[in-house]
Amino acid sequence: MRLAATIVVAGLLAGAAPGLAQEAAESDVAAFQRLRAEGVAAANAEDLATATARLAEADGRIPNHPGLMLMRARLAAGAGQPEAAVAQLRRYADAGLVVNIAGDAALSSLAGTPGFEAAAAAIEANRAPVGADRMRPLAAVPGDGLVESVARDAARGRWLVALVRGRTIMALDDAGEATPFLAPDPGIGGVLGLALDARSGVLWAATAPVPPAVHGLAGDAVRPRAALLKIEAASGRVLARYPTPADNESLGDVTLAADGTVHVAGGDLFHLRPGGEALEVLLPAGVMRSPQGMAVTPDGAALIVADYSSGLWRVDRESGEATRLAAPARASLIGVDGLISDGRALYALQNGVAPQRVLKLTPDAGWRRIEAVEVLAANLPQVDEPTTGLVHEGELVFVSRSQWSDFDGQGALRTPHPEPALISRLRLD
Repeated sequence: MRLAATIVVAGLLAGAAPGLAQEAAESDVAAFQRLRAEGVAAANAEDLATATARLAEADGRIPNHPGLMLMRARLAAGAGQPEAAVAQLRRYADAGLVVNIAGDAALSSLAGTPGFEAAAAAIEANRAPVGADRMRPLAAVPGDGLVESVARDAARGRWLVALVRGRTIMALDDAGEATPFLAPDPGIGGVLGLALDARSGVLWAATAPVPPAVHGLAGDAVRPRAALLKIEAASGRVLARYPTPADNESLGDVTLAADGTVHVAGGDLFHLRPGGEALEVLLPAGVMRSPQGMAVTPDGAALIVADYSSGLWRVDRESGEATRLAAPARASLIGVDGLISDGRALYALQNGVAPQRVLKLTPDAGWRRIEAVEVLAANLPQVDEPTTGLVHEGELVFVSRSQWSDFDGQGALRTPHPEPALISRLRLD
């Protein structure tokens, strides 16, 4: 789910994040935001030397950030350093990304610079469709319910589908027939992450008052609270609710560990231990800017967490200690929403870059770094704001078109009649 995290891919002066106070133990995320803000402020003051230095420092903290690479290219072009600008475009191309160079005055001004034509051609080549032969539809969900997650209820031969605007969960049989699953409840907001515990017959679901779910509610209407829901899988009956603290109304992705612990991503990373009576904070907000999808490492010791603004992190499941995972030099893992594991690899649904992609990430033996990145799907019409999914019978089953792009930041529909949400299958090797 795309929360408040935003990647700057427009003009150099667009939307810089406010600077954060520098501390002795300043995190990479905080340092990146501070340095980027200082760089933009210097550019606005026409101090291009300082701007160049600050953005280069920010790049060192979080490498291959798409928006920052374009910022550096535009700044170098404006500073009369065309070769440096082309070097940034080459990096951008090597990361597999695309941008409309012809429609960008600063970037198009580099035409004629040595290396520009090759970089521009490489960026254009990144628009080629990938993975069409691997993908096929599982189900289309008509209407404007905004689909976020899907889970497999194998015991009953059905799929359970979370709706954000619809504020419910629906069941889909293998023939595609939909039936209600979760009874209407004014206390339930948008339904986001799902995780099914087949052993106990429990579906875990995150709900939160995200804008599409509460847009247009009357002033005297019950405002739903963010909570983790414990739901009886057989009946759809809510067995228990575990609300977040009053100052945190953000919840999103859910994952289940083998020991029965439920992990939930919000502003904080929460967990609910087996038999626990309340959500506990595993990692407080601030280390990451926008934690999204999570996967438990095969040894059960840690979570791999996708932070929308800074890439992948490894979080110890007991201590909460968090470290960023190194990745190949050309990889850009910014803007990852869903993160799924089959115990051998990670599959990342990346909707915060252009093009939006499905990636296969191969970790090292200890799951402490990413050794290889492969694009499984990109530049396909059925991949539009992909969110979450699961591995099922050798396929990645995921929400490939969620409808998030059909809503504005306040939760209002910007598309009068959205195309149906789409759940797709992607064949894995």
